[in-house]
Amino acid sequence: MNKRNFIYGSIILAMVNFLVRIMGFGYKIILSKLIGPSGIGLFQLVLPILSLFITITTAGMPIAVTKLVVKEESKNNSCGSIKILKTALLIAISLSIILSAVLLFSANYISTNILKNKDILYSLYFLIPAICIISISGIIRGYFYGLKKMTISGIAQIIEQISRIVFVILYLYYSYPVDSKWGAFIAIVGISFGELFGLFWLLFNYSILKVKKRKKRKNFNTLSLSYIIRNLFFIAIPITISRLINVIFQLMNSILIPQRLIMAGYSHKEAVEIFGRVLGMTIPLIFLPFIVTSALVINIIPNISELTYNNKIKEIENDASLCIRLTLLIAIPITYIYIAYSAPLGEFIYNDPLVGKYLGILGYSTIFLSLHHTLSGILHGLNKQIQVTINYIIGMTFQILAIFFLVSNSKYGIYGYFIGFLTSAFIICTLDFITLKKYINFKINLIDYIIKPLLSSAIMIQFLKLSDNLIYYTEGINIILHFFIYILSFCLYFLLLIITKSLPLKIILNTLPKYKKSG
Repeated sequence: MNKRNFIYGSIILAMVNFLVRIMGFGYKIILSKLIGPSGIGLFQLVLPILSLFITITTAGMPIAVTKLVVKEESKNNSCGSIKILKTALLIAISLSIILSAVLLFSANYISTNILKNKDILYSLYFLIPAICIISISGIIRGYFYGLKKMTISGIAQIIEQISRIVFVILYLYYSYPVDSKWGAFIAIVGISFGELFGLFWLLFNYSILKVKKRKKRKNFNTLSLSYIIRNLFFIAIPITISRLINVIFQLMNSILIPQRLIMAGYSHKEAVEIFGRVLGMTIPLIFLPFIVTSALVINIIPNISELTYNNKIKEIENDASLCIRLTLLIAIPITYIYIAYSAPLGEFIYNDPLVGKYLGILGYSTIFLSLHHTLSGILHGLNKQIQVTINYIIGMTFQILAIFFLVSNSKYGIYGYFIGFLTSAFIICTLDFITLKKYINFKINLIDYIIKPLLSSAIMIQFLKLSDNLIYYTEGINIILHFFIYILSFCLYFLLLIITKSLPLKIILNTLPKYKKSG
């Protein structure tokens, strides 16, 4: 793998991810203030249902489209690429119609008997347009990824976020105060609203691209419909099954946690609020490092796959070490902040001390979740998807058992979920590490990868606390200054990494345009 292109591509994707995530994160903060923990809890109850339905059409099919389009474009067969896109769209639309019908007739049963909350019935109905729109958008994105036009898909994500945020926040702001049930419903409607604008952007760019391709198109032997369908499903089905297992576990969390909390003695309202604080406020913070690891995974899977095909084991080992190193450099300081600075973060971000308390506990899982994300990406590149799925099932089983047996115990309550969450994160990460070690002999430098980042993180935290206290006593609560101090603290952390030679500065410098070779 070309290290320069890999890191450069990862930085670009990380920047897009950061922009999308930071908008989404800010949206969640404002939304939590407008509809409260109860509204967030209702919103979080519905999301796993959407994930379950769209996983069937968006988990494996867009990836399959990307791989087949890449293959045809390498042959300059634009006709074949377009036929792949149209076939995949036909499949996705057909599945969406079937799934929408299933949801339409089962929504009442799901709200009453499965989630046991009638307040979310109309929110479930309004998931139907989202299923169709997201399915179509996913296929078109896969087509653009196959053409290596990442910017178009990236802009579509940004448009989706902006459209959704503007619609939901403006409506709730001018209708404030709103009932938590109505607020959650508007947030669900906002998903379809944002996705629709993103789809318009994708279709607009496709129409422009289609005109350009028509002018350059030559005569090629088109692919048979049976060949396309067979290959689409051959790639998509294993990935879809793996993602479905993931979504099912998340759905089980949504079903079990509120119900087991009620069994532990909490009222229905208290259970929904706790669920909203944990799943809707705290967990998004825990997954913040995925901004970087997602970029790494998107880049590493095709590169590792290519190296595996060419049997370049040594390069695979070096690339795996690089990805693990970059993951640790990001995950360690964030984990450190969550543990040492959880209470101020809970107050600063949500003005909710309970969120800070939960963050301080769940923060220990951040480094394990980040490593799992990267390690599983490497294993996917090595075509070890089944092993990744097995590791995930084993780890999540512990989480579900903890929810079932501990959360319902008044002695533990929601802390039973925390025990299961931390245990499962550690188990999955450890199993992924052991699995990867079976296939490649990658190296981890303990001093550069762990010790130096830990020491640099400790210094960063002290700087953050001193600066924070100074601002508080001189300026009072100043959000802009606090935010600036957070940014400055991370800059100090990376400066310390550079000074201690823990950060691979030369590789990053080589990604900059002035270091690239011409031609």
